[in-house]
Amino acid sequence: MNYNGFLFQSNDIRAMPVRKRSFGKSLASILAAADNGLQPLFVHAHRLQTLNRMLRGALGEPLGPHVSLCNIRTDTAIVAADSPAWLTQLRYQAPTVLHILQSQPGLESLRKVRFKVQPASEPTEPASPPRRASLSPSGAETLKSAAEGIQDPELAEALRRLALNGSKKA
Repeated sequence: MNYNGFLFQSNDIRAMPVRKRSFGKSLASILAAADNGLQPLFVHAHRLQTLNRMLRGALGEPLGPHVSLCNIRTDTAIVAADSPAWLTQLRYQAPTVLHILQSQPGLESLRKVRFKVQPASEPTEPASPPRRASLSPSGAETLKSAAEGIQDPELAEALRRLALNGSKKA
């Protein structure tokens, strides 16, 4: 029997064991396995993820979605905001953040919260497209009258063109 360029006898094929194709283990199952050195890191990352969700929920809108719990080391929690403006708001909430985290089992020994700015990894889409500037009819009239009193001919012409564009839209 000829199979992809190889010659087999029929009894050779029956003698070969048929194995199912294995696609391997998932990354999560490998990391979660107790027999590797990454288990403590996996547990810490999972705990931070759970605490992060809890902290965001406790802070609520509008601050919560802009906050991330980055790490916890001995007696210090490191919390990030996605912009300097939200960081300022977060700093006002420092006692609240510390209290929220201390209320969790195993975090009673927290004494400090450090803050930092860490921009979001995913760019956010603007809510709506930017609005184009428009000129009202009275604004167009004001520009026309200003153009008449200006000595500089280039500036006067630019003001007239601008007033004309405003008049077309109205």
